[in-house]
Amino acid sequence: MPRKPHPKNAYLEMHDGYYRVTMGVPAPLRGMLGYRLKQSLGTKSLISANALKVPIVKLFKSRIAQAWETVGGKKRSELQEAVAWAKVMSEAGPPGGDAHDFYAGQLRERVAEIRQRGSRWITDVDEDGDTYDVEVYAPEAVKEAETFSSVAQGSATPIALHHAAYMKTLKIKARSLSDDTRALRIMLDWCNAREIQPYLERIDVKVAVRFMDELQDFTGLSWATATKYLGRLNRYWLYLIKRTNVDRNPFEGLNLEKPATVHGEEERSFHDAEVQTLLMGDPDPGMMDVMLVAALTGARLDAVIDLRVGECADGWFTFKPQKKEVSARDVPIHPALRELVAARVKGKTPEDDLFPEWPAPMAEGSMRERSAYFSKRFTKYRRDLGIADVVDGKRRSLVNFHSFRRWFITKGERANINGDLLAAIVGHKRSGLTLGRYSEGPEMRAAMKAVARIKLPPLDGSPIIEAQALTPRNRVVRTAKAGG
Repeated sequence: MPRKPHPKNAYLEMHDGYYRVTMGVPAPLRGMLGYRLKQSLGTKSLISANALKVPIVKLFKSRIAQAWETVGGKKRSELQEAVAWAKVMSEAGPPGGDAHDFYAGQLRERVAEIRQRGSRWITDVDEDGDTYDVEVYAPEAVKEAETFSSVAQGSATPIALHHAAYMKTLKIKARSLSDDTRALRIMLDWCNAREIQPYLERIDVKVAVRFMDELQDFTGLSWATATKYLGRLNRYWLYLIKRTNVDRNPFEGLNLEKPATVHGEEERSFHDAEVQTLLMGDPDPGMMDVMLVAALTGARLDAVIDLRVGECADGWFTFKPQKKEVSARDVPIHPALRELVAARVKGKTPEDDLFPEWPAPMAEGSMRERSAYFSKRFTKYRRDLGIADVVDGKRRSLVNFHSFRRWFITKGERANINGDLLAAIVGHKRSGLTLGRYSEGPEMRAAMKAVARIKLPPLDGSPIIEAQALTPRNRVVRTAKAGG
């Protein structure tokens, strides 16, 4: 049995040289809260950490208690008992029937039993001077009895009671599943902060609109992420309407207004000089090969990381479906990648990973994609090389690993590759119903010739003159010098 931590230093651990608060999450709540709650304290001092942790520990315990309430209570808890009562009452038939009236009477007795906890009798005097005994109930017991009664009668349903069943109906990637749990967790945190009871019946249209209006300020999320989470809540309520007593979806039609984006603030392709710098650097082992495959196929990171040896045979890669793709996609292996691929498949079975060094071991129960650790390491590598494009007010750099995909498409267009052929190679929707639905796709031979026309920048440090794009990003206005 593991030793308990010293009470003075409980809930603390070091991470990257700084203390943070960490608290384990009970198994039934991990789908909603994850395996552990963590928050950095930003201090290297143990004395400061023990002082600063107090409100955070209190907050974490509150979140866990709230999570229990939203899923129907702990095992053998009164809330779980009330949920069981709700099922009994829903199956007992209409009021006036023998079964319903019997169970209703039993429920009233149980509610009275809860209300009487901690009560006391006092003697009072009426207007005529006569004395009589009065039972005084403890306020917390009255509140507990009211909650039990509401849940048991089906007028207060814990928000997350049906969420686990809903999640089992979803046929989406693990990372997208985590979006559902994260969206619900944010909403529950918001309800707690606004003192709104976490029951389905309390979430009407006005509450949903208020949540939408406050979501970005409450969380600091971007428009895109906040919109995604609203969409996940909308999907959950659609499920509830079809399968429970919920009769209205308060999130239906709610949309955050998209902020206007200046062209120069959109994420962009790498410049040739940036690709040269990245490929001439000294990255972690295995990072170079992943970058090369991405640059010369236009494939997304997760599709590259997940490649297996058997998916690199016959001169092409077979990438798993990504985003809205409905099936796997074959992409020719660029001539510059043949030696790399040959070395990686040698002596391996078709089921072996092409890039076994990625990922690093993931935490138990993690829903993160295999590529998550690589992405983190690449971001550090890119920043260390000084490759970034940061705009005030935007959290993300305008260049990231996906910029290899943009670079491939840009180079393909400038190499005069047919637009529909290029779209087929990178897995984008092709033009019109004819090509988009009925065609089996271009010939592999044509794709091989097209891919071979894309060239890496010189990797010997030679100076690069960047091509002028037809659509400029940020024009630099030059003014004449005084006296010039």
